Amino acid sequence: MKTAIRNAFAAIIVAAAGITASAPAATAGDVGFSLSIGSGGGGIVIGTGGHRGGWDRFERHRGYRDVCRPHRAVRKARRMGVRHADVVRAGRGRVVVAGFKHHRPVRVVFANERRCPVIAVRRR
Repeated sequence: MKTAIRNAFAAIIVAAAGITASAPAATAGDVGFSLSIGSGGGGIVIGTGGHRGGWDRFERHRGYRDVCRPHRAVRKARRMGVRHADVVRAGRGRVVVAGFKHHRPVRVVFANERRCPVIAVRRR
């Protein structure tokens, strides 16, 4: 029994050394690693499936990144200098954020597209 455990640890060390030696040759894409001990489904599996476990592909497929969410519009308005920014209206085509800039009320209208492009800035 001790010999089998010693051989398993030796195999893990050799595998880890091989992975670290080949790491500089890896590309910038998804790099996966998997180590399984045992047979069939009853063994131990250690692995990484890449960046965020596949959620990146799910979000791209569902189109979650291609819209201007209200919280993103508020953050962008705050970066533009709008204080006390808050969402007034959010629809299919646009997101309207209201706040104050230079002590005057202002409304910023964002298109409901990727990166929240600014449609209009209305000062009152």
